[in-house]
Amino acid sequence: MTCKTASFSKAIQSYLTYTKMPWGRLFYTTAWHQIDRYFEASGHSILDVGCGFGITSSEYAGRGNRVTGIDPTPEMIEIAKQSPAYDPMSTDYRVSTLQEELALPGRYDWIFCHNVLEYVQEPGELLKRIGSKQNERGYLSLIAHNPAGKVMKKAVILKDPEEALCGLESGREYSSVIQTEITTYPNEQLQQWLQEAGYEVLERCGIHNIYGYIADNEIKQQEEWHRRAVKLELELGRLSPYRDIAVFTHLIARIKA
Repeated sequence: MTCKTASFSKAIQSYLTYTKMPWGRLFYTTAWHQIDRYFEASGHSILDVGCGFGITSSEYAGRGNRVTGIDPTPEMIEIAKQSPAYDPMSTDYRVSTLQEELALPGRYDWIFCHNVLEYVQEPGELLKRIGSKQNERGYLSLIAHNPAGKVMKKAVILKDPEEALCGLESGREYSSVIQTEITTYPNEQLQQWLQEAGYEVLERCGIHNIYGYIADNEIKQQEEWHRRAVKLELELGRLSPYRDIAVFTHLIARIKA
Protein backbone atom coordinates (compact mmCIF):
# COMPACT_ATOMS: atom_id res chain seq x y z
CA MET A 1 0.00 0.00 0.00
CA THR A 2 3.05 2.24 0.36
CA CYS A 3 3.01 3.08 -3.34
CA LYS A 4 -0.51 4.50 -2.97
CA THR A 5 0.19 6.63 0.14
CA ALA A 6 0.79 9.75 -1.96
CA SER A 7 -2.62 9.33 -3.61
CA PHE A 8 -4.33 9.13 -0.21
CA SER A 9 -2.44 12.21 0.98
CA LYS A 10 -3.65 14.21 -2.02
CA ALA A 11 -7.23 12.95 -1.67
CA ILE A 12 -7.64 13.67 2.06
CA GLN A 13 -10.42 16.24 1.66
CA SER A 14 -12.48 14.32 -0.91
CA TYR A 15 -12.20 11.13 1.16
CA LEU A 16 -13.14 12.93 4.38
CA THR A 17 -16.13 14.51 2.64
CA TYR A 18 -17.23 11.08 1.37
CA THR A 19 -17.28 9.66 4.91
CA LYS A 20 -19.64 12.44 6.03
CA MET A 21 -22.09 12.09 3.15
CA PRO A 22 -25.19 9.85 3.53
CA TRP A 23 -23.57 7.18 1.34
CA GLY A 24 -20.43 7.22 3.47
CA ARG A 25 -22.46 6.98 6.68
CA LEU A 26 -24.42 4.08 5.18
CA PHE A 27 -21.19 2.24 4.41
CA TYR A 28 -20.11 2.29 8.05
CA THR A 29 -23.56 1.59 9.47
CA THR A 30 -23.91 -1.48 7.24
CA ALA A 31 -20.38 -2.77 7.91
CA TRP A 32 -20.84 -2.50 11.70
CA HIS A 33 -24.26 -4.15 11.54
CA GLN A 34 -22.76 -7.12 9.71
CA ILE A 35 -19.75 -7.38 12.04
CA ASP A 36 -21.96 -7.25 15.12
CA ARG A 37 -23.66 -10.53 14.26
CA TYR A 38 -20.39 -12.18 15.32
CA PHE A 39 -19.00 -9.62 17.74
CA GLU A 40 -19.72 -10.85 21.25
CA ALA A 41 -19.70 -8.51 24.28
CA SER A 42 -16.64 -6.25 24.69
CA GLY A 43 -13.05 -6.35 25.88
CA HIS A 44 -11.65 -7.61 22.58
CA SER A 45 -8.27 -6.71 21.11
CA ILE A 46 -8.71 -5.27 17.60
CA LEU A 47 -6.27 -4.38 14.82
CA ASP A 48 -7.69 -1.99 12.22
CA VAL A 49 -5.47 -2.31 9.12
CA GLY A 50 -5.66 0.82 6.95
CA CYS A 51 -7.75 2.57 9.61
CA GLY A 52 -7.91 5.86 7.70
CA PHE A 53 -9.62 8.52 9.79
CA GLY A 54 -10.28 6.03 12.60
CA ILE A 55 -14.05 5.98 12.17
CA THR A 56 -14.42 2.23 12.74
CA SER A 57 -11.60 2.18 15.30
CA SER A 58 -13.37 4.84 17.38
CA GLU A 59 -16.71 3.05 17.11
CA TYR A 60 -15.37 -0.18 18.59
CA ALA A 61 -13.05 1.49 21.10
CA GLY A 62 -16.11 3.33 22.39
CA ARG A 63 -17.75 -0.03 23.07
CA GLY A 64 -15.07 -1.08 25.53
CA ASN A 65 -12.50 -2.75 23.25
CA ARG A 66 -8.76 -2.16 22.87
CA VAL A 67 -8.05 -0.96 19.32
CA THR A 68 -4.81 -0.51 17.41
CA GLY A 69 -5.31 1.48 14.21
CA ILE A 70 -2.53 1.53 11.62
CA ASP A 71 -2.32 3.49 8.38
CA PRO A 72 0.67 4.53 6.23
CA THR A 73 -0.81 8.00 5.56
CA PRO A 74 0.32 10.43 8.30
CA GLU A 75 -2.41 12.99 7.52
CA MET A 76 -5.14 10.43 8.15
CA ILE A 77 -3.69 9.35 11.48
CA GLU A 78 -3.44 13.00 12.53
CA ILE A 79 -7.13 13.56 11.73
CA ALA A 80 -8.01 10.37 13.63
CA LYS A 81 -6.18 11.67 16.70
CA GLN A 82 -7.99 15.01 16.47
CA SER A 83 -11.43 13.37 16.54
CA PRO A 84 -13.54 14.07 19.65
CA ALA A 85 -14.10 10.30 19.82
CA TYR A 86 -10.37 9.60 20.20
CA ASP A 87 -9.42 8.11 23.56
CA PRO A 88 -5.70 7.28 23.91
CA MET A 89 -6.56 4.93 26.78
CA SER A 90 -8.44 2.58 24.45
CA THR A 91 -7.07 3.44 20.99
CA ASP A 92 -3.49 3.39 19.72
CA TYR A 93 -3.09 5.06 16.32
CA ARG A 94 0.17 4.51 14.47
CA VAL A 95 1.61 5.66 11.15
CA SER A 96 2.61 2.15 10.19
CA THR A 97 2.15 -0.72 7.74
CA LEU A 98 1.17 -4.31 8.45
CA GLN A 99 4.73 -5.37 7.59
CA GLU A 100 6.04 -3.11 10.36
CA GLU A 101 3.32 -4.37 12.71
CA LEU A 102 4.49 -7.96 12.16
CA ALA A 103 7.78 -7.12 13.83
CA LEU A 104 5.94 -6.20 17.04
CA PRO A 105 4.58 -8.65 19.61
CA GLY A 106 0.85 -9.13 20.02
CA ARG A 107 -2.07 -10.92 18.40
CA TYR A 108 -5.67 -9.83 18.04
CA ASP A 109 -9.16 -11.22 18.58
CA TRP A 110 -10.50 -9.23 15.63
CA ILE A 111 -8.80 -7.69 12.59
CA PHE A 112 -10.54 -5.21 10.30
CA CYS A 113 -9.22 -4.92 6.73
CA HIS A 114 -11.58 -2.57 4.91
CA ASN A 115 -10.84 -1.42 1.35
CA VAL A 116 -7.14 -2.22 1.55
CA LEU A 117 -6.62 -5.13 -0.87
CA GLU A 118 -7.44 -2.90 -3.83
CA TYR A 119 -4.25 -0.90 -3.25
CA VAL A 120 -1.62 -3.59 -2.55
CA GLN A 121 0.44 -5.61 -5.00
CA GLU A 122 0.07 -9.04 -3.37
CA PRO A 123 -3.32 -9.23 -1.62
CA GLY A 124 -3.10 -12.99 -1.02
CA GLU A 125 0.20 -12.58 0.82
CA LEU A 126 -1.24 -9.67 2.81
CA LEU A 127 -4.06 -11.90 4.06
CA LYS A 128 -1.54 -14.55 5.13
CA ARG A 129 0.34 -11.91 7.13
CA ILE A 130 -2.93 -10.75 8.67
CA GLY A 131 -3.69 -14.35 9.67
CA SER A 132 -0.37 -14.56 11.51
CA LYS A 133 -1.52 -11.72 13.80
CA GLN A 134 -4.79 -13.38 14.83
CA ASN A 135 -5.45 -15.01 18.17
CA GLU A 136 -6.66 -18.61 18.14
CA ARG A 137 -10.10 -18.66 16.47
CA GLY A 138 -9.77 -14.94 15.82
CA TYR A 139 -12.13 -13.12 13.45
CA LEU A 140 -11.47 -11.07 10.32
CA SER A 141 -13.77 -8.50 8.72
CA LEU A 142 -12.68 -8.11 5.09
CA ILE A 143 -14.29 -5.52 2.81
CA ALA A 144 -13.33 -5.00 -0.83
CA HIS A 145 -14.81 -3.43 -3.96
CA ASN A 146 -16.93 -5.86 -5.94
CA PRO A 147 -16.04 -6.07 -9.67
CA ALA A 148 -19.71 -6.75 -10.47
CA GLY A 149 -20.55 -3.41 -8.87
CA LYS A 150 -18.01 -1.72 -11.15
CA VAL A 151 -19.79 -3.08 -14.23
CA MET A 152 -23.23 -2.22 -12.87
CA LYS A 153 -22.24 1.38 -12.19
CA LYS A 154 -20.88 1.88 -15.70
CA ALA A 155 -24.06 0.46 -17.23
CA VAL A 156 -26.73 1.89 -14.88
CA ILE A 157 -25.29 5.16 -13.53
CA LEU A 158 -22.99 6.21 -16.38
CA LYS A 159 -25.24 4.63 -19.05
CA ASP A 160 -22.16 3.50 -20.93
CA PRO A 161 -22.59 -0.07 -22.29
CA GLU A 162 -19.17 -0.09 -23.97
CA GLU A 163 -17.37 0.78 -20.74
CA ALA A 164 -19.44 -1.83 -18.90
CA LEU A 165 -18.33 -4.45 -21.43
CA CYS A 166 -14.70 -3.41 -20.97
CA GLY A 167 -15.20 -3.73 -17.23
CA LEU A 168 -16.02 -7.42 -17.68
CA GLU A 169 -12.54 -8.02 -19.05
CA SER A 170 -10.50 -6.15 -16.46
CA GLY A 171 -10.35 -5.87 -12.70
CA ARG A 172 -8.81 -2.41 -12.95
CA GLU A 173 -10.90 0.59 -11.95
CA TYR A 174 -10.39 4.28 -11.16
CA SER A 175 -11.40 5.48 -7.71
CA SER A 176 -12.95 8.94 -8.02
CA VAL A 177 -12.68 9.38 -4.23
CA ILE A 178 -8.98 8.50 -3.83
CA GLN A 179 -8.20 9.57 -7.42
CA THR A 180 -6.05 6.59 -8.29
CA GLU A 181 -6.36 3.21 -9.98
CA ILE A 182 -7.48 0.23 -7.92
CA THR A 183 -7.80 -3.50 -8.58
CA THR A 184 -11.04 -5.33 -7.80
CA TYR A 185 -11.30 -9.03 -7.04
CA PRO A 186 -14.33 -11.36 -7.31
CA ASN A 187 -15.75 -13.06 -4.24
CA GLU A 188 -14.38 -16.43 -5.36
CA GLN A 189 -10.81 -15.08 -5.43
CA LEU A 190 -11.17 -13.45 -2.01
CA GLN A 191 -12.48 -16.66 -0.49
CA GLN A 192 -9.66 -18.69 -2.03
CA TRP A 193 -7.06 -16.33 -0.55
CA LEU A 194 -8.74 -16.54 2.85
CA GLN A 195 -8.70 -20.34 2.79
CA GLU A 196 -5.01 -20.30 1.85
CA ALA A 197 -4.40 -17.93 4.78
CA GLY A 198 -6.00 -20.40 7.21
CA TYR A 199 -9.48 -18.89 7.49
CA GLU A 200 -12.96 -20.31 7.18
CA VAL A 201 -15.53 -17.91 5.72
CA LEU A 202 -18.56 -17.59 7.98
CA GLU A 203 -20.66 -15.19 5.93
CA ARG A 204 -20.66 -13.16 2.72
CA CYS A 205 -22.53 -9.86 2.72
CA GLY A 206 -22.96 -6.87 0.46
CA ILE A 207 -22.67 -3.14 1.18
CA HIS A 208 -24.46 -0.61 -1.05
CA ASN A 209 -26.48 -3.45 -2.56
CA ILE A 210 -28.87 -1.30 -4.60
CA TYR A 211 -28.19 2.06 -2.98
CA GLY A 212 -25.14 2.62 -5.16
CA TYR A 213 -27.30 2.44 -8.29
CA ILE A 214 -29.71 5.17 -7.24
CA ALA A 215 -28.51 8.23 -9.14
CA ASP A 216 -30.65 10.76 -7.27
CA ASN A 217 -28.23 12.14 -4.66
CA GLU A 218 -30.75 14.81 -3.66
CA ILE A 219 -33.17 12.31 -2.17
CA LYS A 220 -30.28 10.66 -0.34
CA GLN A 221 -29.82 13.90 1.62
CA GLN A 222 -33.31 13.59 3.13
CA GLU A 223 -32.98 12.08 6.61
CA GLU A 224 -36.32 10.26 6.56
CA TRP A 225 -35.59 8.70 3.17
CA HIS A 226 -32.07 7.82 4.37
CA ARG A 227 -33.48 6.06 7.44
CA ARG A 228 -35.75 3.94 5.25
CA ALA A 229 -32.93 3.20 2.80
CA VAL A 230 -30.68 2.03 5.65
CA LYS A 231 -33.37 -0.36 6.86
CA LEU A 232 -33.67 -1.82 3.35
CA GLU A 233 -29.91 -2.13 2.86
CA LEU A 234 -29.42 -3.94 6.16
CA GLU A 235 -31.92 -6.55 5.01
CA LEU A 236 -30.59 -6.92 1.46
CA GLY A 237 -26.95 -7.23 2.54
CA ARG A 238 -27.27 -10.92 3.46
CA LEU A 239 -29.39 -11.98 0.49
CA SER A 240 -28.64 -13.02 -3.08
CA PRO A 241 -28.94 -11.72 -5.74
CA TYR A 242 -28.59 -8.30 -4.04
CA ARG A 243 -25.25 -8.96 -2.32
CA ASP A 244 -23.92 -10.38 -5.61
CA ILE A 245 -24.17 -6.97 -7.31
CA ALA A 246 -23.30 -4.82 -4.29
CA VAL A 247 -20.64 -2.15 -4.67
CA PHE A 248 -18.66 -3.77 -1.82
CA THR A 249 -18.22 -7.39 -0.76
CA HIS A 250 -17.96 -8.02 2.99
CA LEU A 251 -16.61 -11.36 4.22
CA ILE A 252 -16.59 -12.39 7.87
CA ALA A 253 -14.00 -15.10 8.46
CA ARG A 254 -12.44 -16.95 11.38
CA ILE A 255 -9.10 -18.70 11.82
CA LYS A 256 -9.60 -22.45 11.52
CA ALA A 257 -9.23 -24.56 14.64
